[in-house]
Amino acid sequence: MVIETYLISLNDDISQVEIENILRTLTSLGGNINMAVKKNIIASFDSNYVDIIRKKTGVKLVGGINFKGRKVRKVVKRES
Repeated sequence: MVIETYLISLNDDISQVEIENILRTLTSLGGNINMAVKKNIIASFDSNYVDIIRKKTGVKLVGGINFKGRKVRKVVKRES
């Protein structure tokens, strides 16, 4: 069981019912919806279920993404 983060891109002509069906499927498989914006969903779920999501009506693309943790530099302003 490997939990990975995926970008799910949806077709432009997808209906609201199809979107709800995809979201229900993701959560029923133990997935976590991180973000849903317009026709894109970022979700974390088990990599064994990628093909199930790909075969859903209205899904254009399912691709793995990686957020590299970067530290924010500390900026120090010195007074003169």
